[in-house]
Amino acid sequence: MLIHPTKLLSVLFFVSFSIHAAVTVKLDQSTIYQGEKLTLTIETDQTNQDRPDLGALQKDYVVLSTKKVTLSSHSTNTVITKNRWILSLRPIGDGEKIIPAIKVGTEISPEVSLFVLPAEQNPHPSEGALRPIYLDVKLDKDETYINGQVILSARIFHLSPLPDNMNLSQPESIDALIKPLEEQKKYSTVVSGQRYTVTENNYAIFPREEGNIEISPLFLSATLTNGNLLELNSPPQIISVLPPTYSSSNTLWLPAESVHIEDNLPDLNHIAVGDSFTRIISMEAEGLPASALPSLSVLQNELADIKLLNVVLEEQMTERGVISQRTEELIITPLEAGEVTLPAIDIPWWNTQTDQGQTASLASKVIATSLQAKPKVSNKLQRSDSSDNKGDRPKDTSELLIWLLTAISIVSVLGWIYSFNKLRLLQNISKENEEQLAQEQTMRKQVATEIAERNTFQALSMACNQNNPAITQLRLIEWAQSFWNDPLLLSLEQVCENAKNQTLNFLIVDLEQHLYSESPELWRGDLLLDAIDKLRKRQQKRLDMQAGDNHLSYQNP
Repeated sequence: MLIHPTKLLSVLFFVSFSIHAAVTVKLDQSTIYQGEKLTLTIETDQTNQDRPDLGALQKDYVVLSTKKVTLSSHSTNTVITKNRWILSLRPIGDGEKIIPAIKVGTEISPEVSLFVLPAEQNPHPSEGALRPIYLDVKLDKDETYINGQVILSARIFHLSPLPDNMNLSQPESIDALIKPLEEQKKYSTVVSGQRYTVTENNYAIFPREEGNIEISPLFLSATLTNGNLLELNSPPQIISVLPPTYSSSNTLWLPAESVHIEDNLPDLNHIAVGDSFTRIISMEAEGLPASALPSLSVLQNELADIKLLNVVLEEQMTERGVISQRTEELIITPLEAGEVTLPAIDIPWWNTQTDQGQTASLASKVIATSLQAKPKVSNKLQRSDSSDNKGDRPKDTSELLIWLLTAISIVSVLGWIYSFNKLRLLQNISKENEEQLAQEQTMRKQVATEIAERNTFQALSMACNQNNPAITQLRLIEWAQSFWNDPLLLSLEQVCENAKNQTLNFLIVDLEQHLYSESPELWRGDLLLDAIDKLRKRQQKRLDMQAGDNHLSYQNP
């Protein structure tokens, strides 16, 4: 078979180009310590502009930089051009490594062996080498309020497993409460092209004092595999602590991320007087220690006996911080028939995420109580009188009959007289009983109304003392409904109409301005509470005078 001369020249040219276009690789060193860098040089005399395919390096190496250089040489009137790529690499991990085959255009480079020694065995680490172990301590924020939560993270970065005798101190401060969070965590991350194992410990810090407080440095000590003692310490952490945004003797200061209150009490009706039931109130707060959670229960009630059986404080340590819960178990025993009002519970708190004040509330609850039905006891007395009276024989039958009829007439007349008097007496007693029962029912309703008014006034007082206009608006309407015994009173305008008090009108207008305007001034509820207290006292004085007049008219009909 004959080959055309032109085709033969093409084949020879292609073979000579392939041989001449071989890819070569070279390392600047074959043994390095973990964390150090090495230089890989890839060279080819291909005339195309294809870049090396570096995908095969990504598993065991981090490519820090690449640089391309074009080299030209002249010999015997011919120009030879070479492309050279210079790569800066950092091996991941230690042990025996291989630079895999790299494809450049149509050619593939040969593999090259490399050995990486552990970093802690390096007696003279270079300036660019990564540390085998280092400590990083940081705060999630450097500013918070008194009792606000700050998360401190202490992370140990290590290339090799930590020695068994490794010891890390805990943060300390005389001006803060510090609690360790969850269990120690371990994970991997890449820093500056090197894969580290991270051992992390987190702590929740709750400052107690205003101003700048210092968290003590953390100390890390360990003996490395080469016998050297490693000692590291972090700088002290400084937290700027802000004072509460408002202050009052009756106001709680609870800076948290969330606060929630709930209870297990459904709608209860017709609870018998003397029968006890259990109420469980729980409060959950995120970003507060359990010791900071306030008491929730109101134990004073004139129509019921309320006792606190148990208080349980719990803390859940999470990655985000402390989640606390306070649970109170109460036993409630109604003492009188009517309605037992359990007043509303309002807990003011400061939202550290939105930097705004909020109130966690549990609405008031009314429990209808009634007298317990007593079992009817009927005593049947059966008497059997049997007598065999044997009278003497009458001497005179007609005389006996006359005396008998006379006796029957007398007994009948006496019976009618007795029955008539008895009937009049029963009618008088029944009328007196009905009047007494109506009077007792009226008194029960009056007492229940007075107790409801006192309970709603107590809740209103708490809202005013907390200087919270939104909660005060709700509690003011609830109190007005009890004070004027009008469940259809639903607005502040109706409160003004019923009060007919100019001072109270001005104070309610001021309350509405703080509710519906963006005034930066803090609303204060002491003046409103004082005006309402005076209104209550005037009403009570008027009722006392009416009661005195009624007593006099009763004595002098």
